[in-house]
Amino acid sequence: MRTDPTAAGAGLDPHRIAEIIVSGAKGGRRGSGYRINTNAFLTAAHVVAGATELRVRCDADRPGEWTAPAVVSWADEEHDLAVLTVTVPAQAAPTVEPVRFGRIPEDQHSVVEVHTAGFPLYKQRTSGGRVFRDQVVALGRTAGLSNLREGKLELVVDPPGADPDKNVSPWSGMSGAAVWAGEHIIGVVAEHHRAEGLGRLSAVRFDQVLRRLRTDSRAELVRLLGMPDPTGAPLAVPGDPAGGVRVVGVPVAYGIELFKNRTRERDEIAGHLTNPAVRMVTVTGRRGIGKSALAAKVMDLIERGDWPGPVRGPLPYGLVNISSRTSGISLERLYFDCARLLGPEEETRLRDTWSAGGTAPERLGELFEAIGERLIVILLDNLEDLLHDDGSIADPDLDVFVDYLCRAQNAPRLLMTSQVPVRLKPELRRFAAQVEVSEGLGPAEAVVLLRELDGDGSLGIAGLSDDELLQAAVRVHGVPRALELLVGAVADDSVFLPTLQEVLADFTRRHDVVAALAHARQSRLDQEPRAVLGVLAALRTPVAQRAVEDIVGKLDPQLRVRPALAQLVRVHLVSADRTSRTLALHPLDADLAYEEFPQHGPFGRQSVERQIASWYAREGQPREEWRTWDDLEPQRRQFDHLVRADDHDGAARVLCDISEWLVWHGSVLAAVAMHLAVDGHIEDEQVRLAHLAAYGHARLSAGPMEQAVDLFAQAADLAERLGDRSALQNALFGLGDAQRQIGDLDAVVTTLARAADLAHELGDTEREEHTLLSLSLTYSYRGDGAEALDIADRLMAAARSSGDPLTEARAGNARTIALLTLDRWQETVESGAETARAYRAADSQEAVAYALNAQGLGLIGLERAERAVEVLKEAFHEASLMENPRAEGVCLLNLAWAYWCDDSHDQCAATADRASAALRKAGASQAPAAPALAEAARALPGDRRTAADALTMAAAALDGNAEVVRAGWFAGRAERLRED
Repeated sequence: MRTDPTAAGAGLDPHRIAEIIVSGAKGGRRGSGYRINTNAFLTAAHVVAGATELRVRCDADRPGEWTAPAVVSWADEEHDLAVLTVTVPAQAAPTVEPVRFGRIPEDQHSVVEVHTAGFPLYKQRTSGGRVFRDQVVALGRTAGLSNLREGKLELVVDPPGADPDKNVSPWSGMSGAAVWAGEHIIGVVAEHHRAEGLGRLSAVRFDQVLRRLRTDSRAELVRLLGMPDPTGAPLAVPGDPAGGVRVVGVPVAYGIELFKNRTRERDEIAGHLTNPAVRMVTVTGRRGIGKSALAAKVMDLIERGDWPGPVRGPLPYGLVNISSRTSGISLERLYFDCARLLGPEEETRLRDTWSAGGTAPERLGELFEAIGERLIVILLDNLEDLLHDDGSIADPDLDVFVDYLCRAQNAPRLLMTSQVPVRLKPELRRFAAQVEVSEGLGPAEAVVLLRELDGDGSLGIAGLSDDELLQAAVRVHGVPRALELLVGAVADDSVFLPTLQEVLADFTRRHDVVAALAHARQSRLDQEPRAVLGVLAALRTPVAQRAVEDIVGKLDPQLRVRPALAQLVRVHLVSADRTSRTLALHPLDADLAYEEFPQHGPFGRQSVERQIASWYAREGQPREEWRTWDDLEPQRRQFDHLVRADDHDGAARVLCDISEWLVWHGSVLAAVAMHLAVDGHIEDEQVRLAHLAAYGHARLSAGPMEQAVDLFAQAADLAERLGDRSALQNALFGLGDAQRQIGDLDAVVTTLARAADLAHELGDTEREEHTLLSLSLTYSYRGDGAEALDIADRLMAAARSSGDPLTEARAGNARTIALLTLDRWQETVESGAETARAYRAADSQEAVAYALNAQGLGLIGLERAERAVEVLKEAFHEASLMENPRAEGVCLLNLAWAYWCDDSHDQCAATADRASAALRKAGASQAPAAPALAEAARALPGDRRTAADALTMAAAALDGNAEVVRAGWFAGRAERLRED
């Protein structure tokens, strides 16, 4: 039986293998699962039976690790199958291709290679005090006739090398792992019978489950899994077609066995080819995007009878592969290659018909009559070589062939690839379909392809990290041919031995790369369309025609924009979207075209970038209308174009106008990235002062705190030298806030007191009140709750006087933390909830997370751990919206302790690990407490001494900050563990 384990899209994806973490009345347990579509995971029913809490974890201890709560959306204990639904977090892939389900024959003897991936007990490891399970990919085989009475699959796999607990199967935890045959899931691991030995597993088989389920239950399962209705096309991993499929011509692409992704497009092509009303399917896309490889992969699957998509097409009689780059595309080639499929006798007769003369329609009539009802698929690759600029067919004979194909009652199916969409006569369009390939490979597929291209590792590419390879893929927009050329450039230069990063730095200036990727029609452009192309390349985003006309009009009022745009669209260099009425270049075409233009001159890059920035400045909304991230798009694009024009001072001015809004509305990392783009390039000292202060506030949220302190200190020194008292107040306020968060409390009071005095002298009430809030928090951090509460009362009086909702929220913030410092738990809970409501009423996310965090700590103090978990989860969510790693880390550390108090030690350990990562990123002083807490949780229930020692270490790492769990709580629990 032939299968295709390397096919992308539906094959085993390591980023979708899931560890199922279960909490129940009898304690925690682990199982395995697989992400089958964007929000659903497949596992075994017994894994999740009786669960009180479920979480799924993917990419454990890898850069993309994520964990999310799950709910059981469907389960059938009789057949031991379950589907979990999750809301994926931001760091997970937002969408994934649905998997394919299949079956193996059960009415004939067949042995099928299978593989499955999960987290068995024998893979349990201990490292650095942590206990975890690594994943295993088990390779094996199954026989279609085994276990038929039971309705299960018998998997024969290599036995584990260890059997750590004779009372528990070494395969414990593997239950729920998806079982694959090639690129189809055919079942789910269910159990291990020790009596059968360590090398055999039993698995649920999908075909049996679908057959035996009640109609309503089957329909719901089919819906959740995104499977085709099993009463329609059968789910199948087919074997070799009987007699084989006749093939003429060689595949039009290399390495189709390594082809990645494109599952949706493959299914769409196959759907058109199985539709009797469609005679021709054209795959379109830019040069190098992978059209030929996609078409070749479809032909390869059809050859083996494995039609992509949910509907199985008929077994084809024959396939013909023709390319304009090899054999050439002509009517004669089409005729004789089809004749060869029909056998020697028919081929001889048809050759005689051709030699006898006659018109092209007469010859085609003989050919199509000989083909009859046999299904023949003809692939015409690189058809653009035979098309005019407008997409009409330039070759008269080919035009006749297409016309006859659409008129004939029985005819072959055409699958064509072309950079240029084929323009057909109006009466023929209903017989044609088009599949556009506009996107490059996805991140995971691009990384795998780069490693495969350096198969022996001699180029140093295969050994690079996923992040480094991902950066390379993003730089060339995942275009497969561009990835191949990058590796080729590294390999070909045997003198200077460049690295992949060095090749990336100038790949758009390498003539061999450009020649292989650039649009062939670009060199034929006149001066005016070339100038307009440069503007579109610099814009780097779809835009309305009006924008192009405005920008070009400022650069050259005499240039005729509309005719130039019409020519660019006609030759398919520029795509026009009728729905959005926008024009755009493919990103890689834009990169290549942009490099062709000079730096200076009327249409040089600098002039064009400045003019585009000016256009976006005119498009911007006033500050009072800013509500969402999208409202600032003109300013963000203005900033980007000024940076590319080397106008860093101008870019910094734009950034300083929007930086504070970005920080306080959850776009901290975007603000940091923008500040980094201009940092060190600003010449005007007043602009540099504004940048330092704004950048400091961004780092105050994003971390590390030491960098925020340094930026504010620089800003204060420059403000003193320039005599700018308002900027000095802002810098001192930020400096004090940063000093407070890293625990330098002695310096904070002096800094903030001076900042408050300056704000008062300047008559800036808002800044004075904000500084008083920070001063109150400082007193709380020092343990002086009474002084902190006094300042909070002053703020509340000011809020009542002014009626300002933000001042009221800040007063509540100060009061909440002061009450927390004084251990007045019930008042803290009430004040925290009210403060969160006040911040939201003021339309500010400034400290919602901290207010809820304080409420959660108050609930822990009241020994209401279950409610504390709920509130602290909400607090973490708010911190995540703000992209504030310190707030995230603090909330996670407190949440971990709430789990401990709720006797949920697995969740405690996992949450503490996440807290550790966030606190380290922020440079927070409490960071060492998190891994110690995780170690303590993992040591239970068995090793109470180790747990107590780890808790003692965690307590020692805390600095008395009121917003973090008390060191005394850790120490007290450690003492109880030693006594029990």
